[in-house]
Amino acid sequence: MLIRRNSRRPAATLVETAAVIVVFVLLLFGLFEYGRFIMTRQLMQNAAREGARWAVVHTYNGSIAQIQDHVDFRLDAARNQLVGYDKTVSIRVYAADADGNEIAGKDWDDAAFGEGVAVEITGTYRPILPSLLFLDTDIAVSAKAVMSSEAN
Repeated sequence: MLIRRNSRRPAATLVETAAVIVVFVLLLFGLFEYGRFIMTRQLMQNAAREGARWAVVHTYNGSIAQIQDHVDFRLDAARNQLVGYDKTVSIRVYAADADGNEIAGKDWDDAAFGEGVAVEITGTYRPILPSLLFLDTDIAVSAKAVMSSEAN
């Protein structure tokens, strides 16, 4: 015995499917955007740490331009995600106290043995689809690493 179903609602099925697909696509793009944001922050943190490591070892013979070049190289793909990124403005190097605050009037290369040297990267992250996902159009991101000087 065959049971016949009467399908008289093809339009309702189409509307329901469209609604579910829209929600699924929004969720999918949201996950993609969140992953992209986390990747950018992680690359910034790694680059700041590598720059601080390079700076504390080379306080006696390094320059800010060399540190900025080193950090810029380590940023790799993250620099493409930051709007208006310029390594001379976005990367700061300074002498820091134990809390990571800048010590006024002291250059990074004057940090004595055991004093802090900080490398800070700042930038503006712009999501790919801000209006679709109801996100802010620009998100300020920063990463800072402080390490103890090994020279002077």
